[in-house]
Order: sequence, then C-alpha cells, then structure tokens
Amino acid sequence: MSLSRGISNLTLNWPSGASPPALTGTAVHIWALPLDLPPEKIAKLAGTLSTDERERANRFSVEQLRHRFIAGRGTMRNLLAGYLPAAPAELEFSYTSRGKPSLAGAAADRLHFNLAHSHELGFLAVTCVGALGVDVERVRPFPNAGDIAERFFAAGEVAAFKTLPPAARDLAFFQLWTRKEAWLKATGDGIAASLSKIEVAFLPDEPPGVRAIAGDSAAGKSWRICPLNPAEGFVGALAIQARDVQLSCWRAEV
Repeated sequence: MSLSRGISNLTLNWPSGASPPALTGTAVHIWALPLDLPPEKIAKLAGTLSTDERERANRFSVEQLRHRFIAGRGTMRNLLAGYLPAAPAELEFSYTSRGKPSLAGAAADRLHFNLAHSHELGFLAVTCVGALGVDVERVRPFPNAGDIAERFFAAGEVAAFKTLPPAARDLAFFQLWTRKEAWLKATGDGIAASLSKIEVAFLPDEPPGVRAIAGDSAAGKSWRICPLNPAEGFVGALAIQARDVQLSCWRAEV
C-alpha cells in the first residue's frame, strides 16, 4: 500500500480514497480520517454540520479540539453522503442513550456506521451487513496498565497480560483495549457494566477474536474482531457479528 502524509506528520499506511466505492453486501469499509486539517478545510466542513453539532463543537474551549471535532463529524458526513448519495448537510442522525449515532430521516436504516477518534486520527467504519463498532488509540506509555487490567478486564485477559514482558505491555494494552471497546460499541453496552463481560484474544501469537462473552466461549464464535494498523504509533480494531465480511481500508481525502 502507498503511504499518505497529512498535517502534524501523521503518516498513514492506507491508500487514499477521494470518494466511497460501491458497498457490496458483505463489504466493510474503514476510513482513516486525519483530524488536524488546514483552517480552510475546517471552515468548509463546519458549513455541513447541523446546529447541534456546531453547538457541541463550540463547547470545546481548546481550538485544536474544536477543529478536530469538526473535522471528524464533517468528514463523516461527506463520506456517508457519498454512499447514499445525498448532500452532507442534509443528513439527519438519531442517538442511543449512550450517544451512538445512526442515520435518521429519509436515510434511516440504509447504512450501519461507527465513528472513533484518538488525538489527530479518526476512524469511520461503514457497512450494510449489520451493527459494528470501531476504535482507535494512540499507543503511549501507560504505567497503570496492569492496575487497569486487574480492575476492569476479564480474568483470562489479566492472566494473559501478565505473561508479557514489560516492554511489550503498552502496545498489548491498547490492542486489548481497542478490541474490547470496538465490541462494546457494536453492541451498545456501556464500559462500566460490560468491560469484563467480553474476553478477547490479543497476544502476539494468537489470532484475534472473541474468546468468551459472559464466560460463554460459544457465544463469541459469531463475532469477528479485525485488528487495524492505520499508522505508526496507532492501533485500532473493528468488531462485527458476522464472519464472512470483506474488509477494505482507505485514507479519507477532504
């Protein structure tokens, strides 16, 4: 794959895509969204946002965070509009009690999607297959990883995490976290109640997947967990309750 460079030295491993390709029945498309964009692009994307989205953006007192929110929501609107097709500013969204968006109005139920972001990078996952979740994290030193694992993760995950050498634990923690978070976003479950409910595979020598759900190993077999490696220093994951899907990844061009 070719490399694409964006602002803030964010180098992405995925090829660029100017517009969404056809979305077939088993396809899942993942878009990497650079969030640190030039002011003129931020202004253009801001013009596509709804009133409530602009109000949410204005709640950020830090300009960089405000611009990243606009970049993520605006690019999401552009991409979803390309799939439908529709005008980005005309898209309507509804939200679950936990804040997960879905298309509303005339476009309701036509696409399943999920949005995630970490620092200067966002993810948008789109499919017609069914509900899905996606997550991304910037890998960074995390001295409390062991304590967090002990407190919130499944017993099998904690035991596996302890087998890793200290130098490997920061990366492993975020690989584990993104896989669990992607599943939680796909199901709509909250982190506080369900973080230990899902047990995922994350060690370097084992294939990614769901080991068990609430202790039931058979319940995890219908789920697919796909690790995502969009850029150096970032890890991500997709979760979807379907085994036969075709995954494609691109860098969004705004």
